[in-house]
Amino acid sequence: MNLKLVIPKIKALAQRYFQTFGFILLLVLIVPTSSWLFGSGYFNMHDDLQVMRIFEMVRCFNDNQIPCRWSPDMSNGYGQAMFNFYSTLPYYLGFFYKLIFGASYLGTVKFLFAFSLLAGALGMFLLAKEFWGYWGGLVSAVLYTYAPYHAVDVYVRGALAEAFALAILPYVWLYSYRIVTRKGKYDLLAFSLSLFALFTTHNISSFIYAPFTMVWVLFWIIYSKNYRSILQLTLSGILGFGMSAFFLMPAIIEQNLVDTSLMTTIYYSYTAHFVTLYQLFISRFWGDGGSTFGANDSMSFAIGWPHWWLLFLIVPVSIFWFFDKNKRLYSYLILLLTVLFFFSAFLTHSRSIFIWQHVNLMGFIQFPWRFLGLSIFFISLAGGTVGKIFFFIKYPVVLAIIILTIFYNISYFTPVHFSREVTDEGKLSGLAFELQQRGGYSDYLPKGVTTAPEFVAPDGPRYVKGEGEVRNYVPRSNGFSLYVNNTSDSQIVFPYIYFPNWKASVDGSNIPVETNGAHNVIKLSVSAGEHIINTSFYDTPVRTIANLVTIASLIFFIISFIQTSRKPSSQT
Repeated sequence: MNLKLVIPKIKALAQRYFQTFGFILLLVLIVPTSSWLFGSGYFNMHDDLQVMRIFEMVRCFNDNQIPCRWSPDMSNGYGQAMFNFYSTLPYYLGFFYKLIFGASYLGTVKFLFAFSLLAGALGMFLLAKEFWGYWGGLVSAVLYTYAPYHAVDVYVRGALAEAFALAILPYVWLYSYRIVTRKGKYDLLAFSLSLFALFTTHNISSFIYAPFTMVWVLFWIIYSKNYRSILQLTLSGILGFGMSAFFLMPAIIEQNLVDTSLMTTIYYSYTAHFVTLYQLFISRFWGDGGSTFGANDSMSFAIGWPHWWLLFLIVPVSIFWFFDKNKRLYSYLILLLTVLFFFSAFLTHSRSIFIWQHVNLMGFIQFPWRFLGLSIFFISLAGGTVGKIFFFIKYPVVLAIIILTIFYNISYFTPVHFSREVTDEGKLSGLAFELQQRGGYSDYLPKGVTTAPEFVAPDGPRYVKGEGEVRNYVPRSNGFSLYVNNTSDSQIVFPYIYFPNWKASVDGSNIPVETNGAHNVIKLSVSAGEHIINTSFYDTPVRTIANLVTIASLIFFIISFIQTSRKPSSQT
Protein backbone atom coordinates (compact mmCIF):
# COMPACT_ATOMS: atom_id res chain seq x y z
CA MET A 1 0.00 0.00 0.00
CA ASN A 2 1.35 3.41 -1.02
CA LEU A 3 0.86 5.66 2.01
CA LYS A 4 1.69 8.77 -0.01
CA LEU A 5 -1.46 8.16 -2.05
CA VAL A 6 -3.69 6.87 0.73
CA ILE A 7 -3.05 9.52 3.38
CA PRO A 8 -4.22 12.49 1.25
CA LYS A 9 -7.41 10.57 0.40
CA ILE A 10 -8.02 9.83 4.08
CA LYS A 11 -7.47 13.50 4.95
CA ALA A 12 -9.83 14.64 2.20
CA LEU A 13 -12.49 12.16 3.32
CA ALA A 14 -12.10 13.18 6.97
CA GLN A 15 -12.33 16.85 6.05
CA ARG A 16 -15.50 16.25 4.06
CA TYR A 17 -17.18 14.40 6.90
CA PHE A 18 -15.93 16.98 9.39
CA GLN A 19 -17.49 19.78 7.33
CA THR A 20 -20.77 17.86 7.09
CA PHE A 21 -20.71 17.35 10.85
CA GLY A 22 -19.88 21.03 11.24
CA PHE A 23 -22.97 22.15 9.33
CA ILE A 24 -25.14 19.76 11.34
CA LEU A 25 -23.65 21.11 14.58
CA LEU A 26 -24.32 24.69 13.43
CA LEU A 27 -27.91 23.78 12.61
CA VAL A 28 -28.41 22.11 16.00
CA LEU A 29 -27.05 25.16 17.82
CA ILE A 30 -29.15 27.64 15.84
CA VAL A 31 -32.51 25.84 15.60
CA PRO A 32 -33.62 26.79 19.17
CA THR A 33 -33.88 30.42 18.06
CA SER A 34 -36.63 29.34 15.63
CA SER A 35 -38.51 26.86 17.84
CA TRP A 36 -41.57 29.12 18.11
CA LEU A 37 -41.74 29.42 14.33
CA PHE A 38 -42.73 25.78 13.80
CA GLY A 39 -46.16 24.30 14.34
CA SER A 40 -49.50 26.06 14.62
CA GLY A 41 -50.24 29.48 16.03
CA TYR A 42 -48.95 33.01 15.68
CA PHE A 43 -47.67 35.87 17.83
CA ASN A 44 -48.17 39.60 18.18
CA MET A 45 -45.66 41.86 16.46
CA HIS A 46 -45.30 45.57 15.79
CA ASP A 47 -45.37 45.27 12.01
CA ASP A 48 -48.31 42.89 11.90
CA LEU A 49 -48.64 43.16 8.12
CA GLN A 50 -46.57 40.17 7.07
CA VAL A 51 -49.57 37.92 6.39
CA MET A 52 -51.28 40.74 4.51
CA ARG A 53 -48.22 41.32 2.32
CA ILE A 54 -48.01 37.66 1.35
CA PHE A 55 -51.77 37.76 0.69
CA GLU A 56 -51.31 40.78 -1.58
CA MET A 57 -48.44 39.10 -3.41
CA VAL A 58 -50.62 36.06 -4.10
CA ARG A 59 -53.35 38.35 -5.44
CA CYS A 60 -50.83 40.01 -7.74
CA PHE A 61 -49.69 36.71 -9.23
CA ASN A 62 -53.28 35.49 -9.62
CA ASP A 63 -54.02 38.65 -11.61
CA ASN A 64 -50.75 38.43 -13.60
CA GLN A 65 -49.52 41.68 -12.04
CA ILE A 66 -45.83 40.79 -12.27
CA PRO A 67 -43.84 42.42 -10.83
CA CYS A 68 -46.29 43.24 -8.07
CA ARG A 69 -46.65 46.98 -7.44
CA TRP A 70 -50.22 47.82 -6.44
CA SER A 71 -51.66 46.27 -3.27
CA PRO A 72 -55.43 46.80 -3.38
CA ASP A 73 -56.29 45.89 0.21
CA MET A 74 -53.82 48.25 1.88
CA SER A 75 -54.58 51.83 3.05
CA ASN A 76 -57.92 50.69 4.44
CA GLY A 77 -58.87 48.98 1.20
CA TYR A 78 -58.21 51.98 -1.06
CA GLY A 79 -54.94 50.49 -2.28
CA GLN A 80 -51.29 51.37 -2.01
CA ALA A 81 -48.24 51.17 -4.29
CA MET A 82 -46.43 49.32 -1.51
CA PHE A 83 -44.26 46.99 -3.57
CA ASN A 84 -43.24 49.88 -5.79
CA PHE A 85 -41.29 51.29 -2.83
CA TYR A 86 -41.08 48.69 -0.08
CA SER A 87 -39.27 45.37 0.34
CA THR A 88 -40.08 42.77 -2.33
CA LEU A 89 -37.67 39.81 -2.20
CA PRO A 90 -38.91 38.22 1.07
CA TYR A 91 -42.48 38.30 -0.20
CA TYR A 92 -41.63 36.83 -3.59
CA LEU A 93 -39.82 34.03 -1.75
CA GLY A 94 -42.86 33.66 0.47
CA PHE A 95 -45.15 33.38 -2.54
CA PHE A 96 -43.06 30.62 -4.13
CA TYR A 97 -42.71 28.79 -0.82
CA LYS A 98 -46.48 28.85 -0.37
CA LEU A 99 -47.04 27.81 -4.00
CA ILE A 100 -44.59 24.91 -3.94
CA PHE A 101 -45.31 23.50 -0.49
CA GLY A 102 -48.95 24.49 -0.13
CA ALA A 103 -48.18 26.24 3.15
CA SER A 104 -50.63 28.42 5.02
CA TYR A 105 -50.13 32.17 5.12
CA LEU A 106 -49.13 31.99 8.79
CA GLY A 107 -46.78 29.10 8.09
CA THR A 108 -45.22 31.01 5.19
CA VAL A 109 -44.48 34.05 7.33
CA LYS A 110 -42.97 31.94 10.11
CA PHE A 111 -40.87 30.03 7.58
CA LEU A 112 -39.49 33.33 6.24
CA PHE A 113 -38.47 34.46 9.73
CA ALA A 114 -36.85 31.09 10.43
CA PHE A 115 -35.11 31.19 7.06
CA SER A 116 -33.66 34.63 7.86
CA LEU A 117 -32.14 33.32 11.11
CA LEU A 118 -30.68 30.17 9.56
CA ALA A 119 -29.41 31.89 6.40
CA GLY A 120 -27.79 34.62 8.48
CA ALA A 121 -26.09 32.04 10.69
CA LEU A 122 -24.72 30.19 7.67
CA GLY A 123 -23.53 33.44 6.06
CA MET A 124 -21.73 34.55 9.20
CA PHE A 125 -20.19 31.09 9.59
CA LEU A 126 -18.81 31.16 6.03
CA LEU A 127 -17.53 34.73 6.41
CA ALA A 128 -15.86 34.24 9.79
CA LYS A 129 -14.38 30.89 8.75
CA GLU A 130 -12.33 32.74 6.12
CA PHE A 131 -10.34 34.39 8.92
CA TRP A 132 -10.77 32.39 12.11
CA GLY A 133 -11.21 28.82 10.84
CA TYR A 134 -14.06 26.42 11.48
CA TRP A 135 -14.36 26.94 15.26
CA GLY A 136 -14.08 30.68 14.94
CA GLY A 137 -16.81 30.61 12.28
CA LEU A 138 -19.02 28.58 14.58
CA VAL A 139 -18.54 31.06 17.44
CA SER A 140 -19.30 34.05 15.20
CA ALA A 141 -22.43 32.38 13.81
CA VAL A 142 -23.75 31.59 17.29
CA LEU A 143 -22.97 35.11 18.55
CA TYR A 144 -24.64 36.73 15.55
CA THR A 145 -27.78 34.61 15.61
CA TYR A 146 -28.29 34.79 19.37
CA ALA A 147 -27.81 38.57 19.57
CA PRO A 148 -30.88 40.09 21.28
CA TYR A 149 -31.50 42.45 18.35
CA HIS A 150 -32.13 39.44 16.11
CA ALA A 151 -34.84 38.34 18.53
CA VAL A 152 -36.27 41.86 18.58
CA ASP A 153 -36.52 41.93 14.79
CA VAL A 154 -38.30 38.58 14.63
CA TYR A 155 -40.39 38.25 17.79
CA VAL A 156 -41.12 41.87 18.71
CA ARG A 157 -40.94 44.16 15.68
CA GLY A 158 -41.82 41.51 13.11
CA ALA A 159 -39.38 43.34 10.83
CA LEU A 160 -39.10 40.69 8.13
CA ALA A 161 -37.27 42.94 5.64
CA GLU A 162 -34.63 43.98 8.18
CA ALA A 163 -34.22 40.41 9.41
CA PHE A 164 -33.55 39.36 5.81
CA ALA A 165 -31.09 42.22 5.34
CA LEU A 166 -29.13 41.07 8.40
CA ALA A 167 -29.02 37.59 6.86
CA ILE A 168 -27.72 38.92 3.53
CA LEU A 169 -25.01 41.24 4.90
CA PRO A 170 -22.47 38.46 5.68
CA TYR A 171 -22.66 37.28 2.06
CA VAL A 172 -22.03 40.80 0.73
CA TRP A 173 -18.91 41.06 2.90
CA LEU A 174 -17.78 37.51 2.12
CA TYR A 175 -17.85 37.80 -1.65
CA SER A 176 -16.51 41.35 -1.79
CA TYR A 177 -13.54 40.14 0.31
CA ARG A 178 -13.00 37.13 -1.92
CA ILE A 179 -13.07 39.23 -5.09
CA VAL A 180 -10.36 41.51 -3.73
CA THR A 181 -8.13 38.83 -2.25
CA ARG A 182 -8.39 35.82 -4.53
CA LYS A 183 -11.47 35.78 -6.79
CA GLY A 184 -12.85 32.27 -6.86
CA LYS A 185 -14.77 30.80 -9.72
CA TYR A 186 -18.20 32.14 -8.82
CA ASP A 187 -17.33 35.07 -6.55
CA LEU A 188 -18.20 37.86 -9.00
CA LEU A 189 -21.61 36.36 -9.69
CA ALA A 190 -22.19 35.59 -6.01
CA PHE A 191 -21.41 39.20 -5.09
CA SER A 192 -23.88 40.42 -7.74
CA LEU A 193 -26.51 38.05 -6.39
CA SER A 194 -25.96 39.15 -2.79
CA LEU A 195 -26.28 42.80 -3.78
CA PHE A 196 -29.44 42.03 -5.75
CA ALA A 197 -30.86 40.32 -2.66
CA LEU A 198 -29.97 43.26 -0.41
CA PHE A 199 -31.21 45.94 -2.81
CA THR A 200 -34.60 44.27 -3.21
CA THR A 201 -34.99 43.51 0.49
CA HIS A 202 -34.64 46.72 2.50
CA ASN A 203 -33.83 50.22 1.28
CA ILE A 204 -32.88 51.55 4.71
CA SER A 205 -30.52 48.65 5.42
CA SER A 206 -28.88 49.08 2.02
CA PHE A 207 -28.30 52.74 2.87
CA ILE A 208 -26.97 51.94 6.36
CA TYR A 209 -24.65 49.16 5.22
CA ALA A 210 -23.17 50.99 2.23
CA PRO A 211 -20.51 53.21 3.91
CA PHE A 212 -19.37 50.44 6.26
CA THR A 213 -19.09 48.00 3.37
CA MET A 214 -17.04 50.53 1.43
CA VAL A 215 -14.63 50.77 4.39
CA TRP A 216 -14.43 46.97 4.46
CA VAL A 217 -13.63 46.75 0.75
CA LEU A 218 -11.13 49.62 0.93
CA PHE A 219 -9.33 47.89 3.81
CA TRP A 220 -8.73 44.77 1.73
CA ILE A 221 -7.84 46.67 -1.43
CA ILE A 222 -5.17 48.66 0.41
CA TYR A 223 -3.85 45.58 2.20
CA SER A 224 -3.71 43.37 -0.89
CA LYS A 225 -2.79 46.23 -3.27
CA ASN A 226 -5.22 44.68 -5.75
CA TYR A 227 -6.49 47.90 -7.30
CA ARG A 228 -7.76 46.02 -10.35
CA SER A 229 -10.44 44.55 -8.16
CA ILE A 230 -12.12 47.99 -8.05
CA LEU A 231 -13.23 47.47 -11.65
CA GLN A 232 -14.37 43.92 -10.93
CA LEU A 233 -16.35 45.03 -7.89
CA THR A 234 -17.88 47.89 -9.86
CA LEU A 235 -18.97 45.68 -12.75
CA SER A 236 -20.33 43.09 -10.37
CA GLY A 237 -22.16 45.83 -8.48
CA ILE A 238 -23.67 47.17 -11.70
CA LEU A 239 -24.97 43.70 -12.51
CA GLY A 240 -26.47 43.45 -9.01
CA PHE A 241 -28.12 46.83 -9.50
CA GLY A 242 -29.34 45.81 -12.94
CA MET A 243 -31.02 42.66 -11.64
CA SER A 244 -32.77 44.69 -8.94
CA ALA A 245 -33.67 47.57 -11.30
CA PHE A 246 -37.34 46.51 -11.49
CA PHE A 247 -37.60 47.60 -7.86
CA LEU A 248 -34.78 50.09 -7.30
CA MET A 249 -35.39 52.40 -10.26
CA PRO A 250 -39.07 53.11 -9.51
CA ALA A 251 -38.37 53.27 -5.76
CA ILE A 252 -35.78 56.00 -6.37
CA ILE A 253 -37.09 57.87 -9.42
CA GLU A 254 -40.78 57.83 -8.46
CA GLN A 255 -40.27 59.09 -4.92
CA ASN A 256 -41.66 62.43 -6.12
CA LEU A 257 -45.04 60.77 -6.70
CA VAL A 258 -45.64 60.09 -3.00
CA ASP A 259 -45.61 62.11 0.20
CA THR A 260 -42.66 60.98 2.30
CA SER A 261 -42.89 63.74 4.92
CA LEU A 262 -44.70 61.52 7.43
CA MET A 263 -41.82 59.04 7.35
CA THR A 264 -39.44 61.42 9.14
CA THR A 265 -41.73 63.41 11.44
CA ILE A 266 -43.73 63.00 14.66
CA TYR A 267 -43.19 59.42 15.89
CA TYR A 268 -40.68 58.67 13.11
CA SER A 269 -38.32 61.51 13.99
CA TYR A 270 -34.92 60.07 14.91
CA THR A 271 -34.61 62.52 17.81
CA ALA A 272 -37.10 60.44 19.82
CA HIS A 273 -35.34 57.09 19.46
CA PHE A 274 -31.79 57.28 20.78
CA VAL A 275 -30.82 54.69 23.38
CA THR A 276 -28.73 54.84 26.54
CA LEU A 277 -25.49 53.12 27.47
CA TYR A 278 -27.38 51.16 30.09
CA GLN A 279 -29.79 49.85 27.45
CA LEU A 280 -26.91 48.92 25.15
CA PHE A 281 -24.56 47.20 27.57
CA ILE A 282 -26.27 46.37 30.87
CA SER A 283 -30.03 45.97 30.52
CA ARG A 284 -31.52 42.47 30.33
CA PHE A 285 -35.07 43.74 29.77
CA TRP A 286 -37.33 41.83 27.38
CA GLY A 287 -40.74 43.04 26.25
CA ASP A 288 -42.80 43.64 23.14
CA GLY A 289 -43.73 47.26 23.76
CA GLY A 290 -42.61 50.21 21.69
CA SER A 291 -39.73 52.61 21.30
CA THR A 292 -40.50 55.89 23.04
CA PHE A 293 -38.81 59.19 23.78
CA GLY A 294 -36.33 58.84 26.63
CA ALA A 295 -35.09 55.73 28.40
CA ASN A 296 -38.47 54.18 29.25
CA ASP A 297 -38.73 52.03 26.15
CA SER A 298 -40.60 48.76 26.57
CA MET A 299 -38.45 46.77 24.12
CA SER A 300 -34.85 45.61 24.27
CA PHE A 301 -31.92 47.47 22.71
CA ALA A 302 -29.17 45.29 24.15
CA ILE A 303 -26.00 44.45 22.26
CA GLY A 304 -25.93 41.25 24.26
CA TRP A 305 -23.99 39.23 26.78
CA PRO A 306 -21.34 37.87 26.36
CA HIS A 307 -20.96 39.68 23.03
CA TRP A 308 -19.35 42.90 24.21
CA TRP A 309 -17.48 41.10 26.99
CA LEU A 310 -15.32 39.52 24.30
CA LEU A 311 -13.65 42.89 23.71
CA PHE A 312 -11.69 42.26 26.93
CA LEU A 313 -10.30 39.11 25.31
CA ILE A 314 -9.89 39.95 21.63
CA VAL A 315 -8.37 43.43 22.05
CA PRO A 316 -5.40 42.14 24.12
CA VAL A 317 -5.04 39.27 21.64
CA SER A 318 -4.91 41.75 18.75
CA ILE A 319 -2.21 43.77 20.54
CA PHE A 320 -0.19 40.62 21.10
CA TRP A 321 -0.61 39.59 17.45
CA PHE A 322 0.53 43.01 16.25
CA PHE A 323 4.09 42.05 17.22
CA ASP A 324 3.84 38.75 15.34
CA LYS A 325 4.52 39.42 11.67
CA ASN A 326 2.60 36.31 10.64
CA LYS A 327 -0.53 37.39 12.51
CA ARG A 328 -0.38 41.16 12.12
CA LEU A 329 -3.15 41.09 9.54
CA TYR A 330 -5.50 39.59 12.13
CA SER A 331 -4.53 42.39 14.50
CA TYR A 332 -5.50 44.98 11.89
CA LEU A 333 -8.77 43.16 11.19
CA ILE A 334 -9.73 43.06 14.86
CA LEU A 335 -8.90 46.76 15.18
CA LEU A 336 -11.09 47.57 12.16
CA LEU A 337 -14.04 45.58 13.47
CA THR A 338 -13.66 47.05 16.95
CA VAL A 339 -13.65 50.60 15.62
CA LEU A 340 -16.69 49.89 13.44
CA PHE A 341 -18.45 48.29 16.39
CA PHE A 342 -17.96 51.32 18.64
CA PHE A 343 -18.88 53.76 15.88
CA SER A 344 -22.10 51.94 14.97
CA ALA A 345 -23.01 51.69 18.67
CA PHE A 346 -22.21 55.41 19.05
CA LEU A 347 -24.71 56.24 16.30
CA THR A 348 -27.49 54.76 18.44
CA HIS A 349 -26.68 57.19 21.29
CA SER A 350 -27.83 60.80 21.60
CA ARG A 351 -24.21 62.02 21.67
CA SER A 352 -24.10 61.30 17.94
CA ILE A 353 -26.92 63.73 17.16
CA PHE A 354 -24.51 66.16 15.48
CA ILE A 355 -23.86 63.52 12.81
CA TRP A 356 -27.57 62.97 12.28
CA GLN A 357 -28.13 66.71 11.98
CA HIS A 358 -25.41 67.14 9.33
CA VAL A 359 -26.39 64.14 7.18
CA ASN A 360 -29.98 64.92 6.21
CA LEU A 361 -30.61 61.57 4.53
CA MET A 362 -30.09 59.82 7.86
CA GLY A 363 -33.51 61.13 8.87
CA PHE A 364 -35.05 58.38 6.71
CA ILE A 365 -33.42 55.78 8.97
CA GLN A 366 -36.01 56.92 11.54
CA PHE A 367 -34.67 54.87 14.47
CA PRO A 368 -31.02 55.29 15.49
CA TRP A 369 -31.18 51.89 17.16
CA ARG A 370 -31.34 50.32 13.69
CA PHE A 371 -27.52 50.56 13.82
CA LEU A 372 -27.64 47.79 16.41
CA GLY A 373 -27.84 45.42 13.45
CA LEU A 374 -24.36 46.52 12.41
CA SER A 375 -23.08 46.53 15.98
CA ILE A 376 -23.98 42.88 16.52
CA PHE A 377 -22.55 42.04 13.10
CA PHE A 378 -19.15 43.59 13.87
CA ILE A 379 -18.81 42.23 17.39
CA SER A 380 -19.90 38.74 16.27
CA LEU A 381 -17.42 38.67 13.41
CA ALA A 382 -14.67 39.89 15.73
CA GLY A 383 -15.69 37.32 18.35
CA GLY A 384 -14.58 34.53 16.04
CA THR A 385 -11.02 35.52 16.93
CA VAL A 386 -11.09 32.79 19.58
CA GLY A 387 -10.83 30.25 16.77
CA LYS A 388 -7.24 31.41 16.18
CA ILE A 389 -5.94 31.59 19.74
CA PHE A 390 -3.49 29.15 21.30
CA PHE A 391 -4.37 25.56 20.59
CA PHE A 392 -4.46 24.25 24.14
CA ILE A 393 -7.01 26.85 25.36
CA LYS A 394 -8.97 27.32 22.14
CA TYR A 395 -11.50 24.54 22.61
CA PRO A 396 -12.42 25.35 26.23
CA VAL A 397 -12.84 29.03 25.30
CA VAL A 398 -14.93 28.21 22.23
CA LEU A 399 -17.14 25.90 24.24
CA ALA A 400 -17.51 28.44 27.05
CA ILE A 401 -18.50 31.26 24.68
CA ILE A 402 -21.08 29.13 22.87
CA ILE A 403 -22.62 27.95 26.15
CA LEU A 404 -22.68 31.46 27.64
CA THR A 405 -24.17 32.95 24.48
CA ILE A 406 -27.01 30.45 24.39
CA PHE A 407 -27.55 30.56 28.15
CA TYR A 408 -27.82 34.35 28.33
CA ASN A 409 -29.84 34.88 25.15
CA ILE A 410 -32.12 31.92 24.43
CA SER A 411 -34.87 33.46 26.57
CA TYR A 412 -35.06 36.44 24.19
CA PHE A 413 -36.20 34.19 21.36
CA THR A 414 -39.66 33.79 22.85
CA PRO A 415 -42.69 35.81 21.75
CA VAL A 416 -44.34 37.62 24.63
CA HIS A 417 -47.86 36.96 23.38
CA PHE A 418 -48.40 33.74 21.42
CA SER A 419 -51.59 31.88 20.57
CA ARG A 420 -52.08 28.46 19.02
CA GLU A 421 -55.62 29.48 18.07
CA VAL A 422 -54.72 31.92 15.28
CA THR A 423 -55.48 30.60 11.78
CA ASP A 424 -55.41 31.90 8.21
CA GLU A 425 -59.18 32.21 8.22
CA GLY A 426 -59.15 34.30 11.38
CA LYS A 427 -56.26 36.48 10.24
CA LEU A 428 -57.75 37.23 6.83
CA SER A 429 -61.33 38.00 7.80
CA GLY A 430 -63.33 40.30 10.03
CA LEU A 431 -61.68 42.73 12.40
CA ALA A 432 -58.24 41.08 12.11
CA PHE A 433 -58.22 41.70 8.36
CA GLU A 434 -59.43 45.29 8.82
CA LEU A 435 -56.64 45.96 11.33
CA GLN A 436 -54.11 44.83 8.73
CA GLN A 437 -55.74 47.02 6.10
CA ARG A 438 -55.42 49.93 8.51
CA GLY A 439 -51.77 49.23 9.27
CA GLY A 440 -49.50 51.70 7.52
CA TYR A 441 -52.51 53.36 5.89
CA SER A 442 -50.60 56.62 5.48
CA ASP A 443 -47.49 55.05 3.92
CA TYR A 444 -46.64 55.91 0.32
CA LEU A 445 -49.66 58.15 -0.15
CA PRO A 446 -49.72 59.70 -3.64
CA LYS A 447 -49.24 63.47 -3.73
CA GLY A 448 -52.90 64.04 -4.73
CA VAL A 449 -54.21 62.63 -1.44
CA THR A 450 -54.97 65.41 1.03
CA THR A 451 -56.47 63.19 3.73
CA ALA A 452 -55.34 59.63 4.44
CA PRO A 453 -58.26 57.17 4.52
CA GLU A 454 -58.95 56.38 8.16
CA PHE A 455 -61.89 54.06 7.56
CA VAL A 456 -62.33 50.93 5.49
CA ALA A 457 -63.26 51.61 1.88
CA PRO A 458 -66.71 50.71 0.55
CA ASP A 459 -67.07 47.37 -1.19
CA GLY A 460 -67.78 48.84 -4.60
CA PRO A 461 -68.37 51.94 -6.72
CA ARG A 462 -70.85 54.69 -5.96
CA TYR A 463 -72.46 57.48 -7.96
CA VAL A 464 -71.55 61.07 -7.11
CA LYS A 465 -73.52 62.43 -10.05
CA GLY A 466 -76.44 60.88 -11.88
CA GLU A 467 -78.01 57.51 -11.24
CA GLY A 468 -77.72 54.00 -12.55
CA GLU A 469 -77.32 50.34 -11.85
CA VAL A 470 -74.02 48.53 -11.31
CA ARG A 471 -73.67 44.80 -12.00
CA ASN A 472 -70.83 42.28 -12.26
CA TYR A 473 -68.32 44.45 -10.43
CA VAL A 474 -65.05 42.49 -10.41
CA PRO A 475 -62.19 44.10 -8.45
CA ARG A 476 -58.64 42.89 -9.10
CA SER A 477 -55.22 43.76 -7.73
CA ASN A 478 -54.43 45.71 -10.89
CA GLY A 479 -57.83 46.93 -12.01
CA PHE A 480 -61.55 46.30 -12.08
CA SER A 481 -64.40 45.70 -14.52
CA LEU A 482 -68.14 46.21 -14.30
CA TYR A 483 -71.38 46.68 -16.21
CA VAL A 484 -73.43 49.85 -15.70
CA ASN A 485 -76.87 50.96 -16.86
CA ASN A 486 -77.03 54.73 -16.34
CA THR A 487 -80.31 56.59 -16.47
CA SER A 488 -78.36 59.81 -17.15
CA ASP A 489 -74.85 61.08 -17.69
CA SER A 490 -73.06 60.05 -14.52
CA GLN A 491 -69.87 60.25 -12.53
CA ILE A 492 -68.85 57.11 -10.65
CA VAL A 493 -66.10 56.86 -8.03
CA PHE A 494 -64.24 53.68 -7.16
CA PRO A 495 -62.40 52.61 -3.98
CA TYR A 496 -58.97 52.85 -5.62
CA ILE A 497 -56.57 55.69 -4.81
CA TYR A 498 -55.16 57.10 -8.02
CA PHE A 499 -51.49 56.46 -8.66
CA PRO A 500 -49.89 56.72 -12.09
CA ASN A 501 -50.59 54.81 -14.38
CA TRP A 502 -54.32 53.91 -14.23
CA LYS A 503 -56.18 53.71 -17.56
CA ALA A 504 -59.86 53.18 -18.26
CA SER A 505 -62.07 52.27 -21.21
CA VAL A 506 -65.82 52.29 -21.79
CA ASP A 507 -67.08 49.81 -24.37
CA GLY A 508 -63.52 49.45 -25.62
CA SER A 509 -62.83 53.18 -26.04
CA ASN A 510 -60.34 54.92 -23.77
CA ILE A 511 -61.64 57.63 -21.46
CA PRO A 512 -59.82 60.00 -19.09
CA VAL A 513 -59.23 58.80 -15.53
CA GLU A 514 -60.31 61.56 -13.14
CA THR A 515 -59.97 61.78 -9.37
CA ASN A 516 -62.36 62.68 -6.60
CA GLY A 517 -62.30 63.86 -2.99
CA ALA A 518 -59.70 64.11 -0.27
CA HIS A 519 -58.65 60.49 -0.81
CA ASN A 520 -58.01 61.20 -4.51
CA VAL A 521 -59.90 58.08 -5.60
CA ILE A 522 -60.56 57.17 -9.23
CA LYS A 523 -63.57 58.82 -10.84
CA LEU A 524 -64.99 58.04 -14.28
CA SER A 525 -67.50 60.09 -16.26
CA VAL A 526 -69.85 57.78 -18.15
CA SER A 527 -72.74 58.75 -20.43
CA ALA A 528 -76.29 57.50 -20.11
CA GLY A 529 -77.06 53.99 -21.24
CA GLU A 530 -75.58 50.53 -20.88
CA HIS A 531 -71.77 50.25 -20.80
CA ILE A 532 -68.97 47.85 -20.01
CA ILE A 533 -66.13 49.53 -18.07
CA ASN A 534 -62.62 48.17 -17.77
CA THR A 535 -59.86 49.81 -15.77
CA SER A 536 -56.26 48.61 -15.38
CA PHE A 537 -53.10 49.68 -13.62
CA TYR A 538 -50.19 49.88 -16.07
CA ASP A 539 -46.49 50.45 -15.68
CA THR A 540 -45.13 53.94 -16.24
CA PRO A 541 -42.20 54.35 -18.67
CA VAL A 542 -39.83 54.28 -15.68
CA ARG A 543 -41.24 50.95 -14.47
CA THR A 544 -41.23 49.49 -17.98
CA ILE A 545 -37.60 50.43 -18.57
CA ALA A 546 -36.70 49.11 -15.11
CA ASN A 547 -38.35 45.76 -15.91
CA LEU A 548 -36.42 45.51 -19.17
CA VAL A 549 -33.13 46.30 -17.42
CA THR A 550 -33.84 43.52 -14.93
CA ILE A 551 -34.69 41.01 -17.67
CA ALA A 552 -31.54 41.87 -19.62
CA SER A 553 -29.41 41.65 -16.47
CA LEU A 554 -30.89 38.30 -15.49
CA ILE A 555 -30.19 36.92 -18.96
CA PHE A 556 -26.61 38.17 -18.72
CA PHE A 557 -26.28 36.62 -15.24
CA ILE A 558 -27.54 33.22 -16.45
CA ILE A 559 -25.24 33.24 -19.50
CA SER A 560 -22.30 34.25 -17.30
CA PHE A 561 -23.12 31.49 -14.83
CA ILE A 562 -23.21 28.86 -17.58
CA GLN A 563 -19.93 30.08 -19.04
CA THR A 564 -18.30 30.20 -15.62
CA SER A 565 -19.44 26.65 -14.86
CA ARG A 566 -17.58 25.42 -17.94
CA LYS A 567 -14.31 27.01 -16.89
CA PRO A 568 -11.79 25.39 -14.55
CA SER A 569 -11.73 26.89 -11.09
CA SER A 570 -9.26 29.75 -10.59
CA GLN A 571 -9.62 29.63 -6.83
CA THR A 572 -6.42 29.06 -4.89
